[in-house]
Amino acid sequence: MKLLPETKWKKTLLISVIVLVLIVASVSVFVLIKADSDFASEIKVLNPNGSATALIIYHPGFSSFPEDVINALGNGLVENGWRVEITTASDQAPTDLTKYSLLVLGSPVYGGSPSASIKRHLERIEDLQEIETVMVVTSGGINEGAEASIQQIVEDHNGNIVTVLSLHTGDSLDIATQAVNDIFPLEHN
Repeated sequence: MKLLPETKWKKTLLISVIVLVLIVASVSVFVLIKADSDFASEIKVLNPNGSATALIIYHPGFSSFPEDVINALGNGLVENGWRVEITTASDQAPTDLTKYSLLVLGSPVYGGSPSASIKRHLERIEDLQEIETVMVVTSGGINEGAEASIQQIVEDHNGNIVTVLSLHTGDSLDIATQAVNDIFPLEHN
């Protein structure tokens, strides 16, 4: 039994296919590891003298888009008088929500589901104590089922979903800022 074809072009084709499979497998492993990883960051405070405090916890994703959306949403809250604390989902992020009036959870979509780091952080918090919660779901394309999935997870942890904001790569960041103005106008505070 021959393992390699005898003709040169068949050998080249076989080697090319093997290399392609190895590259795809390596990239897939990298994507799975990155999608499932927690990234600890410092808490960034915007508008320290705001009248109410919002906590934004997000998973950064593969591109800058999820973080850009979170920052746009945070800036929208600041414009409406909120103190905003922004950090990534990790074991260093706050789990005691008693000093917050609003929780914003931001997650890219991986395989139709929110990031594992957001799910793990909700497990660390355990009980959201009916805090008003805004979900920000970002994706590069179709995210069918992700909104319902994260909404169910938040409700299972006793959260009070105010809205689920779904943005796709290429959407204007103004959508996030405008959503804040629609949901939490200045008189909310």
